Amino acid sequence: MAIREFGGALLCDEVGMGKTFVAAAIAREYAAPLVVAPAALAQMWRDALTATDTQADFVSFEKLSRLAGSASHQRLAPANSPRPAPGCKYDLVIVDEAHHARNHVTRRHARLKELTRDAKVLLLSATPIHNRRAEMSAVLSFFLGSRAAALTPGEIARCVLRRGHAQLQNHALIPRVVPVRTLHVSDDPSVVCDLMSLPDPVPVRDGGSGGVLIGRGLVHQWASSEAALHAALRRRIARAWALIASLEAGTYPSEHELRAWTFDDGALQLGFPELLSAKTGDTHGLLDSVRRHAIALDEFRARHSKQFGLDIERARHLLTIRRSHPGAKIVAFSQYAPTVSMFYRELQNIGGVAILTSQGARVAGGKLSRRDALARFAPDASKTSRPPPSEAIELLLTTDLLSEGVNLQDAQIIVHLDLPWTAARMEQRVGRVARIGSPHAAVYTYLFRPPESADELLGTESMITRKWDVARRVVGSNAPSPLAEAEHGQESSQTQSMSQLTESLRAVLESWRYPESSESEPSATESHDDMCVAAVESGEPGFVAAVEFEQELQLVVSISGDVSTNLESQVAACKLASRADVEASGDEIEQTRSDIRRWAETESASVMAGISFSKSLNRRRFVNRIDRAIEAAPPHSRTIRITVAAQARAVVASHQSAAIEAELASLADSDLSDDEWLQAIAQIRPRSHSTPPRTAISELRIRALLLLRAVK
Repeated sequence: MAIREFGGALLCDEVGMGKTFVAAAIAREYAAPLVVAPAALAQMWRDALTATDTQADFVSFEKLSRLAGSASHQRLAPANSPRPAPGCKYDLVIVDEAHHARNHVTRRHARLKELTRDAKVLLLSATPIHNRRAEMSAVLSFFLGSRAAALTPGEIARCVLRRGHAQLQNHALIPRVVPVRTLHVSDDPSVVCDLMSLPDPVPVRDGGSGGVLIGRGLVHQWASSEAALHAALRRRIARAWALIASLEAGTYPSEHELRAWTFDDGALQLGFPELLSAKTGDTHGLLDSVRRHAIALDEFRARHSKQFGLDIERARHLLTIRRSHPGAKIVAFSQYAPTVSMFYRELQNIGGVAILTSQGARVAGGKLSRRDALARFAPDASKTSRPPPSEAIELLLTTDLLSEGVNLQDAQIIVHLDLPWTAARMEQRVGRVARIGSPHAAVYTYLFRPPESADELLGTESMITRKWDVARRVVGSNAPSPLAEAEHGQESSQTQSMSQLTESLRAVLESWRYPESSESEPSATESHDDMCVAAVESGEPGFVAAVEFEQELQLVVSISGDVSTNLESQVAACKLASRADVEASGDEIEQTRSDIRRWAETESASVMAGISFSKSLNRRRFVNRIDRAIEAAPPHSRTIRITVAAQARAVVASHQSAAIEAELASLADSDLSDDEWLQAIAQIRPRSHSTPPRTAISELRIRALLLLRAVK
């Protein structure tokens, strides 16, 4: 229904609930579907489409970003079988891990906007919000346009769909996530102090200053591991000396030009800076600044080069976790490859340990393919035969490369080797293990907290909690904060999101359709207009009514005289209707009819005023120009201009996708003549599912009525 009403929907079920197969089922209803997802998920999607006998094209985010020209007219790779001929439009675009397109200024977002211009859109993401609500609006804009930034709570509930693990009828198939257990490492405040005292670097020609940000970034890497910090220092030192070489040659490189140098453990290979970079004027001031920064980095590395005691301590913690869970498979995540490599170096000799990064996989015996490593670690989830004990992988050390779209249900332990910048990333990590198909009743999570001085500077934990709270309030979550420990793991008293309330309402209504017992049938009568009526005892007076209004069925409720379609009120009223049946009186029915009619009149007034639904932004200036064009029309051409103006007004008034809104925006300040401008607007072909805002009042009809009679 959401796709039919809005032209698209965001399915953000919690991780591990089978969004891929829901999307595949929906794709079967369309002639030319397209899947857009990270490249790492290509094989997973091909397997899912094959398993469900579904045909669809596939394109990765990475390839989409590289496509030249218009993406909407390019032939994309078939995922399962041959698809429509080149030039054929896609009628459904499924965007998996849609949060990868949350930045509206990227080429990726622009290409997706083109692809979704005329298509229905299904967005998939368990974590649509990583930092702020605007990120969700950016992906919703693919089918909602500028309306996405002004959705009413009711509209959010209808187009953003989220179920939690506990709401599945077979939720026992998803293991319980035990609240996180934290591990502390020692501190060395001098490291943080020295890093934040580094002189500011000189930026490349097209970059910002970012001195403080660079210092904080280095502290964040040290909070992950000393190995990550020293790898970052090597890269930064090489970059500084490359910049010095360029400035000494009288040139000032851009970011792209600086990449002409390749860095390897602090060594740099020059690429003739006088040929590769633009000439600049006096460089003495720039040279002095960048030399100070480079020398300070060298001095810091020399001063702290032998301090790797914290990494040894971290490795011992991880070894203790493995010994505490004999036989359990463990997947340990870090956002930094040097951190993963450090743990592998320290633990590879204990057996059953593997590393998997963007550079590939490795075990003590040598290199492996990604597929082979996953098969040895999670044979059941990979649907492969179990390896011999000597080849089995019990501890998989990996980067966030595996934090999305991978099934690792064989594992029972998740270890956060460091704190990422967002709660969404932690949720994705846990979701690789806590998902449908797990053989475990519970999974356990461990967290390496950053050293105290790093956490005090970065405030990472409070930042993660704040971002998690933003996401919870908008899309909902039944899980505790990813940082909540056992004694703080409950949050049942917190306010539910619109999506959670929708699922609560659906659960109540489903229980009415399929009652647990049928000892007594509800008493009901049929009125003259075929309205089904029943009554039950309740703690408060009111009613629940299924009403046909504004060309759709709505659930109208009342508790103690307050009539509403508010989700909280709907859930509360439906929960009140759980007592014994009683007879409905004629007076009660007529009074309720009167209450519903008054509600409909108020709603009609809101519709006419345009305040009951979200509206696209910046349409008023188009309407004003259309009106001015009609007023300025010469008498002999007024009739023709009015006809074209009506067509243009229909385009402007309709709810459109972001791509069509961009076309309109390009015409907003055009210097075309009135006739040319109106014709250009009228010729914009709206999407098949674009709809104008409601301005007319439809007939009111009460389909069913459940009276709530207060028990004295």
